[in-house]
Amino acid sequence: MRFSANEYYALANADCISVAKALGMQVDEGKQTTTKAVHIKHSGGLYIFPEKNNWYRHSDSRGGFPIDLVMDTLSCSKEYALEFIQKNVPVSYTPTFPSKTPVFRLPAQTSPERVRAYLTKTRGIDEEIVDCLIADSLIREDNAHHNCMFIGKDSSGAVRSCALRGTGATQFRGEVSGGNKSCSFAITGSSDKLRVFESPIDAMSHATFSKLLGIDWKSHRLSANGCGHTSVLRYLKEHREISSVILSLDNDQAGHTAAGTIEQKLIAEFTERKISVSRVISQHKDWNEDLLAFRAAEKSGVSVIEFLKAAYPQIERSNYSFQQYKEG
Repeated sequence: MRFSANEYYALANADCISVAKALGMQVDEGKQTTTKAVHIKHSGGLYIFPEKNNWYRHSDSRGGFPIDLVMDTLSCSKEYALEFIQKNVPVSYTPTFPSKTPVFRLPAQTSPERVRAYLTKTRGIDEEIVDCLIADSLIREDNAHHNCMFIGKDSSGAVRSCALRGTGATQFRGEVSGGNKSCSFAITGSSDKLRVFESPIDAMSHATFSKLLGIDWKSHRLSANGCGHTSVLRYLKEHREISSVILSLDNDQAGHTAAGTIEQKLIAEFTERKISVSRVISQHKDWNEDLLAFRAAEKSGVSVIEFLKAAYPQIERSNYSFQQYKEG
């Protein structure tokens, strides 16, 4: 991106109410009963929380920070959202970063009971998959806020990054400062395929579909976690057995744009290895939305194969078996 680190931080964390107004939203003064939550008119139950400078919408359980509000409203890329804020919202560019690089240190942890319940019950992920990743210390729970901690390790097994995801009503997303984002959350496998997802929850959701189909779910799965192609390049350099990359990012404009960028980077970087790059697009916005749709249909007796064949009619026209199709 063309923004410096300080500019990016300032724009991405611009005043959320000012961002909402720039997007044409109206503050509902009649429903504003507390300074802690500001209601936006005709928005599907969208509330802004000034103290935390974030937002949450009850109609679809989506939320995030100011830049996420722009991306959600305009269905645009992150860079376009930054440009929109730069043009339409007053932002102070007073340096906010300390002179020294922050030391990466994991938060204090507790027994992952809430995280396990959140992932299996709220997100519909298979219990065995969650338990395996907890046992491998790839998923933990922080003691202070009970957030999901998704651990990223380097090739030696050392912890290098930690993405955070809230388990409460507010859809908090963040990361532990000082980490190396190129070492993002990954499920290491033994095949020659690497699947790339937007988030750890999407990676686990796709793994759940594989397990339900009787396919070994312990294949290479990587969460790009907002760092674009850098984590993919690092993973491929560490796993030379991989010859095929399947991009399974979000089914929205930002996801399509990111997939195109990653594909170009991989083709340019690995000309000698001749790595093939393909895309698999979820039916809904992401793989967890697909999984939650199946969990709802499952209660009515719909099998996973029936659900996926209805969601992906091209499967019926394929010359391959259903499992081969889903394996890419």
